[in-house]
Amino acid sequence: MKLKRTNAYALHALMYMVRHMTQLPVTIQTISKAEGIPYRQLVNLFRLLADAGIVENTGSEQAGYVFGRSPSEVTLLELFELVEGQSIFEECFLKHCDCAGTPDNCGIYASWKQATRSLSKMLSEITLEKAAWGHPEHFFQQCRLGSENSK
Repeated sequence: MKLKRTNAYALHALMYMVRHMTQLPVTIQTISKAEGIPYRQLVNLFRLLADAGIVENTGSEQAGYVFGRSPSEVTLLELFELVEGQSIFEECFLKHCDCAGTPDNCGIYASWKQATRSLSKMLSEITLEKAAWGHPEHFFQQCRLGSENSK
């Protein structure tokens, strides 16, 4: 399973908001500069997040965003599935295999279901608030530059 990079952008943008709760509303431009996330991607993400009620626009993109729901109520599982547009654990990771396997007749699929059930439970217990204070801050462009320089 591999999640879109957009999930990391969404998570980091929302963690930024949690860490700066006393300074809300915050603009997309501010988050983009602070986190090194491409501005256009944040615009699209915040539309999605606003449609889901996770954030609210205070009037215009220039006015900024606040939380529509408490960060202690939004889980990582909910966020990732919103960004992915589907459940992230429904299918077998060998879904392109034409075996027509089910968890009942395939040991690999049964193990996958058991493992993803545990991971799903864990992600449903981690809120944005908990994630914000348990994850190091970083700047996306610096991360990319560091990995490019090591090649």
